[in-house]
Amino acid sequence: MYSVDTLRSNEHDQRERGDWWRDQVSSIHCPMAFSLADSYQGTLQHQHSDTYQLVRWWGEAEVLSRTAADIRRHPHGAYELLLPVRGEVILEQDRREATITPAVMALTSLDTATVLRHGDGFSSVAFVIPRDRIEARVPTLPQAGTVLDATSGLGRIVVDVVSSLRRERHALTGSQFDAIADRIVDLVALAYNADTATPSVDVQEGLVTAIRRFVRENAHDPNLTGAVAAARLGWSLRHVQAQLQRIGTTPSDLIREERLALARLRLQDRGWSHQSVTQVAYSSGFGDLSTFSNAYRRAFGERPSDTRSAASAND
Repeated sequence: MYSVDTLRSNEHDQRERGDWWRDQVSSIHCPMAFSLADSYQGTLQHQHSDTYQLVRWWGEAEVLSRTAADIRRHPHGAYELLLPVRGEVILEQDRREATITPAVMALTSLDTATVLRHGDGFSSVAFVIPRDRIEARVPTLPQAGTVLDATSGLGRIVVDVVSSLRRERHALTGSQFDAIADRIVDLVALAYNADTATPSVDVQEGLVTAIRRFVRENAHDPNLTGAVAAARLGWSLRHVQAQLQRIGTTPSDLIREERLALARLRLQDRGWSHQSVTQVAYSSGFGDLSTFSNAYRRAFGERPSDTRSAASAND
């Protein structure tokens, strides 16, 4: 059997939406406790065969939990690959807490005490894998799971294949869905084996790289702030601040650094020689010439006009 369903809480009475959401999520995954609004707004796209399930959901803030007693009564018997699309989810298991964002993915079992919580506007994909299918490939995988890099290499390929499987969901047969799902499990196992030697360092460096890349690509925008960068990346400002604190900087300092680097490149570029220093400053994201000049002198030990003069002398 292979089915594709779209389920929406707003198709039900407002007072019954919270209960409806609890029932749907528990039937797809396993019985859990929920803390959410009675008028909860959420959407589920459920793609499943007799073996695998692929779920995309959008929803308001909620807290989901599984206790040891819940697990004894209703064992899950599967692992889940959680791939956030927007926002972040906090995963607590085995006395550890991990923040899962679109830059990473979590491979974990709900057969260990679990708390999941996320804010409004969260969106994610969950790929449910029968325990025997993943343990045949990764026999040492802990139930508390692991966090894998989703920004490059095998992790990026996993994300792309899962996205393709969702995108083509109406064009597939059950056997095709299962065959592709099997290949995803193979890729996840390879990614796990590649990442687990130093997962925390790899993942954290991936997050910082993603923040730096975004700021560099948008430094020219005068409206760019740490809050804007966090929202566009789908993370909280606190999470971005925590990642940058690890490398001794802040969102504001990083934005200023990238704007100064952009301005310096433009001042040295013959193609920008027809633009005044003021125009270069504004086009590089600075809103005030005095602020730009002072920051430039502190960073490079010379005035912006000195940089331009030196570049012209070397032509």
